[in-house]
Amino acid sequence: MKKRVLFVFIIPLIIFLLFYFTSCNGTKDTTSNVENSLFSICENDPSLLEKESFFDDSALDYTVIEGKHNKSIVLAVVGDIMVHSPQITSAYIESEGMYNFKECFSHITSFLQKADFVTGNLETTFAGTEYGYSGYPLFNSPPELAHALKESGFSLLFTANNHSMDRGEKGVVNTINLIEEKCLSFVGTARNQEERERGYILFQNDIRVAFFAYTYGTNGILLPSRKEYLVSLIDEQLIAKDINRAKNDLKADIVVIGLHWGEEYQLLPSGYQKELARKLVDMGADIIIGSHPHVIQPAEIIKTEKGEGLVFYSLGNFISNQRWRYSDSGVIVYIKIQLNPALHTSNVTILEIVPTWVHKYLQGGKWKYTVLPVREVLETENAKEIFKLSNQNCQRLKEVLEETDEIFWRFWPNDQSVPVDLINRHEPDGHNNG
Repeated sequence: MKKRVLFVFIIPLIIFLLFYFTSCNGTKDTTSNVENSLFSICENDPSLLEKESFFDDSALDYTVIEGKHNKSIVLAVVGDIMVHSPQITSAYIESEGMYNFKECFSHITSFLQKADFVTGNLETTFAGTEYGYSGYPLFNSPPELAHALKESGFSLLFTANNHSMDRGEKGVVNTINLIEEKCLSFVGTARNQEERERGYILFQNDIRVAFFAYTYGTNGILLPSRKEYLVSLIDEQLIAKDINRAKNDLKADIVVIGLHWGEEYQLLPSGYQKELARKLVDMGADIIIGSHPHVIQPAEIIKTEKGEGLVFYSLGNFISNQRWRYSDSGVIVYIKIQLNPALHTSNVTILEIVPTWVHKYLQGGKWKYTVLPVREVLETENAKEIFKLSNQNCQRLKEVLEETDEIFWRFWPNDQSVPVDLINRHEPDGHNNG
């Protein structure tokens, strides 16, 4: 009898131990989605941990605070992705008869890949070779650019801007098709009304983030009759309906609005931008990401009677051939979205900003372009040799660092440090996070 009892207990014990060691060494934690988290990236690339960055235990995608499960994701957002004619020439490899844009992002890829999800404004089209590749005023870029963006870590592209219609209706459709072919996502343009209304939903770690994007216009190129869905124009009633649908029908925890707006090369937002941002926050927008000015503008917390929102009026140029002061730089903003289903709360936090600068230099008699992380380059020994910098380049990098700090935080409350919880929304008990 004693032997039978011992056998009954030993067998389950062996099964438990086998399961425990197998699960610890051979399976993935599907609850926390570790494969796509900051933690897994840093585990695979230990060098990232040595850099001064936002990575810490609070940035994990699944944490426990005061006995409550909190899930989070980290977004990285950038400004305008532009390709002028000199950049197309630069990327062309004659010996291979193809284009290669990977070098443009080689020094910034590791920074983008820290985040779970990366988005920026695509201010060009992928209309196809039949239109010819060109820069301003009618943009059309080689498909290799989309491939490079995907390889660099981009997930979603805002496609609503004043150049969306540069190659007409077919250009809009071809651009969407190419983006999908390269396994990227898009929002702001659409092939039909249903696609426009759907926007883009990011569902990760049980958090739903809805994205929509709009532009002030399309440089005077009219949208075809009954096909206004091709490019979403800024229309307050339309945006209100989209936000309402996202919150109520799509059950979004956070709504992100991309806006192509403002006045070019102005370091401060216009009265119109500030007024519209306030209206959108009132409608329920949580995060507004601005583009079009081609220079950095401030970030701001907007509080109204109905809500609270975080606004980035403009994130500058991520990459372009614009070389005058302020237009040659931009910023990567890391945003943490955290959800506590048990308490029905969501929080938005700026984790870090990374100032960037587009370095244009001659190599082998040909102009090259690459996006540099400003602070890290300045802190690198032998930076001149490594990044092919002149004394003038080094001075410009120092200026960019100072300019970014001065402009980006200009509207920031003096009583709030950074990083800081920016949005603390309490949803009703019936809120559905699924």
